[in-house]
Amino acid sequence: MASRLVARIAVLMTVLAMALTPAVAQQTQTPFGTTVDVTRILTEVRVVDSGGSPILGLGPEDFRVKVGGEPVEVESVLWIPSTAEAAAESAVRTTEGTIEDRPPRQPEGRLIVILFQVDFAPRHWRTVGLVRMAPRASEFVAGLGPGDKVALFVYSSHLQLRADFTDDLEAIAEMVKTSEVLHGNMKPPDRTDPSIGEYFDIEEGKDAASMARALELIGKALQSIPGTKSLVFFGYALGRMSAGHRVTIDDGYTKAVEALSVAKTSVFSLDFTDADYHSLEIGLRAVAEDTGGFYVKTHLFPESAMTRLVQVISSYYELSIVPPPQLKQPYVIDVKVKRRGARTYVRQYHPTGKR
Repeated sequence: MASRLVARIAVLMTVLAMALTPAVAQQTQTPFGTTVDVTRILTEVRVVDSGGSPILGLGPEDFRVKVGGEPVEVESVLWIPSTAEAAAESAVRTTEGTIEDRPPRQPEGRLIVILFQVDFAPRHWRTVGLVRMAPRASEFVAGLGPGDKVALFVYSSHLQLRADFTDDLEAIAEMVKTSEVLHGNMKPPDRTDPSIGEYFDIEEGKDAASMARALELIGKALQSIPGTKSLVFFGYALGRMSAGHRVTIDDGYTKAVEALSVAKTSVFSLDFTDADYHSLEIGLRAVAEDTGGFYVKTHLFPESAMTRLVQVISSYYELSIVPPPQLKQPYVIDVKVKRRGARTYVRQYHPTGKR
């Protein structure tokens, strides 16, 4: 238990150290060498109830936000549906429980990256999990809607882009079945813009020696593509075991979270290890929490894990936040909603000048 706590604290301290989001109305030097004026913090927040269903109809008054530990004003809230089902909710429950008529919004359409981690030295407790979850990944893709586009990566000893973003969901559903994840024999479908392949360096992918490096490369490839994205990560580990049975997550983790956050990409870690607990889940939990996604085990209730994923990524809120004056760095953003049982998912790192 002590080693778990030390490892998790180390991860969180690393992320806190890198969370350098200038958000006051002043000129600020960015990590990329440009100077920008930043007057508001924009962040995406997913809000669900105790059953996992999205909570709709929230306004600025429903959110309680702290930036760097200080309460701040939520200037505006925009609810953005990502599916036709969510967009059809023209009757929204207000905070008083009444029904308010609103014009239906059009679904945004989603950019979803699926990443499978394959143990190149197969171990039973990982292989069983992959075999269990690949068919469910296929069902998930097949159930996506018009406007959704999916790209597929597989990481074993290196990172492979198996399919660029495409709306040919039927083809991707075939590509994420067990035999195809393991062997990759299918020809990928034609891409549908935008293209992640334009920005993904195949040679760097071949040299990716860790899962953290693979996530960094995916994040970097997504940065030139506008909009909010979801990375659905079917895996078993982030980090490595070192002497004394301690989990080590090097600075590659910091770079991965930074790259994913610049790309406005939330990671949803679906841990398919066939075990109630394992040390290497710490990194999977951390990257999900730090990017505004969630971590879930799949070995006991795989169907409920997939249902939760479908519910959470169906919509989100975009918050415009007034930062506190003289905001000190580093800081984190804490978001709560005034609803019993409400759960929020928000990115912890907001890179300079990026929206």
